[in-house]
Amino acid sequence: KLQYLRGFENLMIDMYTDEPLLNELIEKIVWHYLKIVEKYVEMGVDVMHMPDDLGMQNSLIISPEMFRKWILPSYKKLFKPCKDNNILIEFHSDGYIMEIANDLIEAGVDIINPQDLCNVIDNIARELKGKACIKLDIDRQKIIPFGTRKEIHELIEEEVRKLGSPQGGLEFIAGIYPPTPPENVDALCEALRKFRTYW
Repeated sequence: KLQYLRGFENLMIDMYTDEPLLNELIEKIVWHYLKIVEKYVEMGVDVMHMPDDLGMQNSLIISPEMFRKWILPSYKKLFKPCKDNNILIEFHSDGYIMEIANDLIEAGVDIINPQDLCNVIDNIARELKGKACIKLDIDRQKIIPFGTRKEIHELIEEEVRKLGSPQGGLEFIAGIYPPTPPENVDALCEALRKFRTYW
């Protein structure tokens, strides 16, 4: 929302220069979203989904320090009514977010929805496994649209082996986009069926 209201470049300059009005804008946005969160809490939802896009292909959009200064305090305010009412928090972000994974967990996130390949499967295992439920966004840029059946099966097997456990904590989500051919969708479904009982 900050990007939509200020524009990307203006927002980056605001953060870097400690623009005094940025805090005021953030507080107004938080107040707006807090009303929505509180309404869902009143309705008795089980899970609150909080989407944001904080990452690029290989790094965060802003530094971890800037995230902790400008964004994380707002998340904590929005998460609090959920945590106070035993509502699980699911957090989505596209792009690389491993540098702030522990910040998100400490703020109260229960389910994290990261993209697999840009965050690197071993990094996800190190930062998230056993700390939060991993709702893994399966690759949609390389292997699923362009890979072979064997490569698709190998990807799903590696993710199940490295991120799953007998205790659970691993979900999958797959977005299928052009130019993914039908046979690759079939291979993905076949792999998910094959490895769903791995543990």
